[in-house]
Amino acid sequence: DALSAVPIEWRKVDGIWEKRRNTKEALAVGNLLFEILKESGDTKSIGVITFNTTQQSEVLDQIDKRKGEDPEFNALISRALNPENGNKDSALFVKNIENVQGDERDIIIFSIGYAPDPTGRVYSRFGTLNKEGGDNRLNVAVSRAKQKIYVLSSVEPDQLSVSTSQNRGPRLLKNYLEYARAVSARVPEQAKAILR
Repeated sequence: DALSAVPIEWRKVDGIWEKRRNTKEALAVGNLLFEILKESGDTKSIGVITFNTTQQSEVLDQIDKRKGEDPEFNALISRALNPENGNKDSALFVKNIENVQGDERDIIIFSIGYAPDPTGRVYSRFGTLNKEGGDNRLNVAVSRAKQKIYVLSSVEPDQLSVSTSQNRGPRLLKNYLEYARAVSARVPEQAKAILR
Protein backbone atom coordinates (compact mmCIF):
# COMPACT_ATOMS: atom_id res chain seq x y z
CA ASP A 1 0.00 0.00 0.00
CA ALA A 2 1.04 3.61 -0.56
CA LEU A 3 1.73 4.30 3.10
CA SER A 4 4.00 1.33 3.75
CA ALA A 5 6.32 1.12 6.72
CA VAL A 6 9.46 2.75 5.28
CA PRO A 7 9.77 6.44 6.21
CA ILE A 8 11.46 7.33 2.91
CA GLU A 9 10.30 5.64 -0.27
CA TRP A 10 12.38 5.84 -3.45
CA ARG A 11 10.44 5.70 -6.71
CA LYS A 12 12.39 5.64 -9.96
CA VAL A 13 10.80 7.45 -12.91
CA ASP A 14 11.83 7.12 -16.54
CA GLY A 15 11.84 10.87 -17.10
CA ILE A 16 13.64 13.26 -19.46
CA TRP A 17 14.98 16.71 -18.59
CA GLU A 18 13.91 19.17 -21.26
CA LYS A 19 13.44 22.96 -20.99
CA ARG A 20 14.28 22.81 -17.24
CA ARG A 21 11.39 20.43 -16.58
CA ASN A 22 10.56 16.73 -16.42
CA THR A 23 7.03 16.05 -17.66
CA LYS A 24 7.06 12.30 -16.96
CA GLU A 25 8.00 12.96 -13.36
CA ALA A 26 5.26 15.59 -13.04
CA LEU A 27 2.78 12.96 -14.25
CA ALA A 28 4.20 10.50 -11.71
CA VAL A 29 3.56 13.10 -8.96
CA GLY A 30 -0.10 13.23 -10.04
CA ASN A 31 -0.35 9.43 -10.00
CA LEU A 32 1.18 9.23 -6.53
CA LEU A 33 -1.10 11.99 -5.21
CA PHE A 34 -4.09 10.03 -6.51
CA GLU A 35 -2.81 6.83 -4.90
CA ILE A 36 -2.27 8.49 -1.48
CA LEU A 37 -5.55 10.44 -1.51
CA LYS A 38 -7.58 7.37 -2.50
CA GLU A 39 -5.99 5.40 0.32
CA SER A 40 -5.88 7.96 3.11
CA GLY A 41 -8.72 10.34 2.21
CA ASP A 42 -8.60 13.41 4.48
CA THR A 43 -6.45 11.77 7.15
CA LYS A 44 -3.05 12.81 5.74
CA SER A 45 -1.79 16.24 4.74
CA ILE A 46 0.44 16.31 1.65
CA GLY A 47 3.02 18.66 0.19
CA VAL A 48 4.93 18.46 -3.09
CA ILE A 49 8.41 19.99 -3.33
CA THR A 50 10.31 20.54 -6.59
CA PHE A 51 13.83 21.83 -7.15
CA ASN A 52 12.95 24.69 -9.47
CA THR A 53 10.02 26.88 -10.50
CA THR A 54 9.62 25.34 -13.98
CA GLN A 55 9.14 21.87 -12.48
CA GLN A 56 6.74 23.35 -9.92
CA SER A 57 4.71 24.84 -12.80
CA GLU A 58 4.86 21.57 -14.73
CA VAL A 59 3.47 19.62 -11.74
CA LEU A 60 0.65 22.18 -11.30
CA ASP A 61 -0.12 22.07 -15.06
CA GLN A 62 -0.30 18.27 -15.10
CA ILE A 63 -2.56 18.26 -12.01
CA ASP A 64 -4.88 20.81 -13.64
CA LYS A 65 -4.97 18.85 -16.89
CA ARG A 66 -5.84 15.64 -15.09
CA LYS A 67 -8.51 17.39 -12.98
CA GLY A 68 -10.22 18.30 -16.25
CA GLU A 69 -10.11 14.70 -17.52
CA ASP A 70 -10.77 12.69 -14.35
CA PRO A 71 -13.72 13.58 -12.08
CA GLU A 72 -12.54 11.34 -9.21
CA PHE A 73 -9.06 12.89 -9.28
CA ASN A 74 -10.65 16.35 -9.44
CA ALA A 75 -12.81 15.66 -6.37
CA LEU A 76 -9.89 14.29 -4.32
CA ILE A 77 -7.50 17.10 -5.26
CA SER A 78 -10.12 19.80 -4.68
CA ARG A 79 -10.78 18.43 -1.19
CA ALA A 80 -7.03 18.25 -0.46
CA LEU A 81 -6.58 21.87 -1.59
CA ASN A 82 -9.52 23.04 0.55
CA PRO A 83 -9.75 20.73 3.57
CA GLU A 84 -13.21 20.39 5.13
CA ASN A 85 -11.77 21.30 8.53
CA GLY A 86 -10.85 24.67 7.01
CA ASN A 87 -7.28 24.26 8.26
CA LYS A 88 -4.99 25.81 5.64
CA ASP A 89 -2.00 24.21 7.42
CA SER A 90 -3.18 20.83 6.21
CA ALA A 91 -4.00 21.91 2.63
CA LEU A 92 -2.14 20.31 -0.26
CA PHE A 93 0.68 22.49 -1.58
CA VAL A 94 3.04 22.35 -4.56
CA LYS A 95 6.11 24.50 -3.88
CA ASN A 96 9.72 24.68 -4.90
CA ILE A 97 12.77 24.45 -2.66
CA GLU A 98 12.96 28.26 -2.51
CA ASN A 99 9.60 28.89 -0.85
CA VAL A 100 8.80 25.91 1.35
CA GLN A 101 10.35 27.18 4.59
CA GLY A 102 8.01 26.82 7.56
CA ASP A 103 5.55 24.43 5.88
CA GLU A 104 5.11 20.93 7.27
CA ARG A 105 2.89 18.10 6.07
CA ASP A 106 2.38 14.45 7.06
CA ILE A 107 3.63 13.32 3.66
CA ILE A 108 6.07 15.08 1.34
CA ILE A 109 6.53 14.14 -2.30
CA PHE A 110 9.86 15.25 -3.74
CA SER A 111 10.09 15.67 -7.50
CA ILE A 112 13.87 15.73 -7.97
CA GLY A 113 13.31 16.57 -11.65
CA TYR A 114 16.88 16.16 -12.88
CA ALA A 115 17.10 13.53 -15.59
CA PRO A 116 19.01 12.63 -18.72
CA ASP A 117 18.33 15.06 -21.57
CA PRO A 118 16.86 13.69 -24.84
CA THR A 119 20.37 12.58 -25.92
CA GLY A 120 20.84 10.64 -22.65
CA ARG A 121 23.28 13.07 -21.04
CA VAL A 122 22.86 14.15 -17.41
CA TYR A 123 24.07 17.72 -16.89
CA SER A 124 25.33 18.89 -13.51
CA ARG A 125 23.27 22.04 -13.21
CA PHE A 126 21.75 22.31 -9.77
CA GLY A 127 20.27 25.80 -9.78
CA THR A 128 19.81 27.21 -6.29
CA LEU A 129 21.36 24.13 -4.67
CA ASN A 130 24.69 25.11 -6.18
CA LYS A 131 24.55 28.63 -4.73
CA GLU A 132 25.82 29.67 -1.32
CA GLY A 133 23.33 28.36 1.25
CA GLY A 134 22.00 25.67 -1.09
CA ASP A 135 22.73 23.07 1.59
CA ASN A 136 20.40 24.95 3.98
CA ARG A 137 17.61 24.93 1.38
CA LEU A 138 18.04 21.18 0.94
CA ASN A 139 17.97 20.73 4.72
CA VAL A 140 14.72 22.70 4.97
CA ALA A 141 13.19 20.65 2.16
CA VAL A 142 14.11 17.21 3.54
CA SER A 143 12.79 18.10 7.01
CA ARG A 144 9.23 19.12 6.00
CA ALA A 145 7.62 15.67 6.41
CA LYS A 146 6.12 14.53 9.69
CA GLN A 147 5.59 10.90 8.67
CA LYS A 148 6.88 9.97 5.23
CA ILE A 149 8.80 11.21 2.21
CA TYR A 150 8.41 9.89 -1.33
CA VAL A 151 11.43 10.63 -3.51
CA LEU A 152 10.54 10.57 -7.22
CA SER A 153 13.76 10.58 -9.19
CA SER A 154 14.67 10.05 -12.84
CA VAL A 155 18.36 9.72 -12.00
CA GLU A 156 20.28 7.28 -9.87
CA PRO A 157 22.61 9.05 -7.40
CA ASP A 158 25.74 7.85 -9.21
CA GLN A 159 24.57 9.64 -12.38
CA LEU A 160 25.03 12.99 -10.63
CA SER A 161 28.48 14.46 -11.12
CA VAL A 162 29.10 16.72 -8.12
CA SER A 163 32.89 16.75 -7.82
CA THR A 164 33.20 20.17 -9.49
CA SER A 165 30.50 21.88 -7.38
CA GLN A 166 31.86 24.86 -5.45
CA ASN A 167 29.22 24.51 -2.71
CA ARG A 168 27.99 21.59 -0.59
CA GLY A 169 24.40 21.55 -1.88
CA PRO A 170 24.86 19.20 -4.88
CA ARG A 171 27.12 16.79 -2.90
CA LEU A 172 24.56 16.63 -0.10
CA LEU A 173 21.75 16.04 -2.62
CA LYS A 174 23.67 13.08 -4.05
CA ASN A 175 24.25 11.73 -0.50
CA TYR A 176 20.60 12.26 0.37
CA LEU A 177 19.47 10.35 -2.73
CA GLU A 178 21.83 7.48 -1.81
CA TYR A 179 20.41 7.52 1.71
CA ALA A 180 16.78 7.63 0.49
CA ARG A 181 17.41 4.67 -1.81
CA ALA A 182 19.04 2.65 1.01
CA VAL A 183 16.22 3.38 3.48
CA SER A 184 13.61 2.55 0.84
CA ALA A 185 15.35 -0.75 0.01
CA ARG A 186 15.45 -1.56 3.76
CA VAL A 187 19.24 -1.76 3.89
CA PRO A 188 19.90 -0.09 7.27
CA GLU A 189 23.65 -0.85 7.32
CA GLN A 190 24.09 0.99 4.02
CA ALA A 191 21.92 3.89 5.21
CA LYS A 192 24.03 4.19 8.39
CA ALA A 193 27.27 4.09 6.38
CA ILE A 194 26.01 6.96 4.18
CA LEU A 195 25.08 8.98 7.27
CA ARG A 196 28.56 8.48 8.70
